Amino acid sequence: MAHGYLLLGPFLKLGLLRDTDQALLAGAGSASGLVVILSLCLFVYGAAVFKGLSKPVGVLPENLKTYKGWSLFTSGFLVGGIGGVIFASFILLEIGRAGIV
Repeated sequence: MAHGYLLLGPFLKLGLLRDTDQALLAGAGSASGLVVILSLCLFVYGAAVFKGLSKPVGVLPENLKTYKGWSLFTSGFLVGGIGGVIFASFILLEIGRAGIV
């Protein structure tokens, strides 16, 4: 979930809508979109390497040497990233409502 937390901040504070009321929504949408794009890249890599004739190069843990293991990793990345973005957005929304910041 940490990658979801880390991606929200730059989009929230440096995005085009940073000085508007919609900054949190735009930041959450942008960070979620990036997590989805990165998950699609992981899926395409897994399909190309593990369903093709070549084997992965380098040192991998045993649970990532099969297509099933790689797809579980990819789905965990997606769920964790989106969950992190949603949780961080909720925390920032509640901090803003409470007037702490």
